[in-house]
Amino acid sequence: MSTPTQLEKQIMATVVYYDILNYPLTSFEIFLYSIKSEKNIVGIGQCPVPTAEKIIEALDKSVFLQENLGQKLGFYFLKNRNDYNENSPLERGRSRSERGVFCRGFHSGDSPVEPRLQDSANAKINTPQPLSRGESKTMEPSLDIVQERLNRKKIVDEKWKKSRKIFWIMQIIPFTKLVMASGSFALGNTRKDSDIDLMIVAKKGRIWTVRTFFTLLAIVLGVRRYKDKTEDRICLNHYITDQSLKIPFESLYTANLYYHILSVYSSEKDKEMFRQFQEKNDWMKKYLENYKFSEIESLRSIKRNRILSALSGFFGFILSGKEGDYFEKKMSQIQSNRIKKDPLNLKKGGRITISDDQLEFHPDSHESHIIPKFNQKMMELGIPEFANQKDSGLNV
Repeated sequence: MSTPTQLEKQIMATVVYYDILNYPLTSFEIFLYSIKSEKNIVGIGQCPVPTAEKIIEALDKSVFLQENLGQKLGFYFLKNRNDYNENSPLERGRSRSERGVFCRGFHSGDSPVEPRLQDSANAKINTPQPLSRGESKTMEPSLDIVQERLNRKKIVDEKWKKSRKIFWIMQIIPFTKLVMASGSFALGNTRKDSDIDLMIVAKKGRIWTVRTFFTLLAIVLGVRRYKDKTEDRICLNHYITDQSLKIPFESLYTANLYYHILSVYSSEKDKEMFRQFQEKNDWMKKYLENYKFSEIESLRSIKRNRILSALSGFFGFILSGKEGDYFEKKMSQIQSNRIKKDPLNLKKGGRITISDDQLEFHPDSHESHIIPKFNQKMMELGIPEFANQKDSGLNV
């Protein structure tokens, strides 16, 4: 195997990370999502930032990259990827107690003020897509990943169409400063049976109120993520406030996760709050070479409705005084006590955050699988300087 240059190592690290997600990249995406080298992270011997032209040239001419990467329809992926993706934690079928991200909502039969942990990754394996004409049943899995990405692009387009109706109604919830699509839904890498992850920014002092209303509305609309009911369901697993926009959990995983996050609404206030979120989380620059604030409005964002926005303001006015303070305090007491008693809080490989500034419910995070897989593959490829990634502070 030829000795790779620093640029080749960086390209390989970026492709490997997204390959673990079963998401092949174009040459321009490799540039956009380029993982920063350790030398640049710690400030030792700063390496030049790779340009799109240099990356394309390396992909075309590098012996090291050609030895390790496959290419189909302009998408790049790892060769011989069965050795670690066959049992990917994101794709394999697992028991309910072992599966991915959890979602907190209201358990059926519970009082609306007694939320319980719900598994938001208890999803069935997606039925394999039929082979197109000319494809062989013995097609290499490394080539299937390209068709899979194209298939998932169609799936996520349909999910956005369906979810727009839900997002439109959600405008009525008071004290909501920003709603963001996250996870595989935002990346465009979702299965048909996957749910829809949302991250909510609430007004300071009303985070428990916002959580209560979002969950109740999801129940009323019949779109709450619950057990095996995942397809097109809403998973509300992360809340922050407009005064606590900075995510305190930093890692390569969280940087890539929040890099792809999208604002659901397109009003000027939403745009400004989204920009503030990006500014407060510029720590992502430590991990991503080309992290920049988004200047382009997402084509998927929807316009806010004046009537629903007015109703939201009216409800917010009613709950802005002492009555609202009492309701917030009561929701905080009831919900936090119930959450703390749940044994899933101590589950290894996850994190539950409960405060008046942030509510995060990931008792079994994909990060606990992805970071070790990434480090392992970097070592196998002889690129140890990228193989010391740590998680963002999960339970051990």
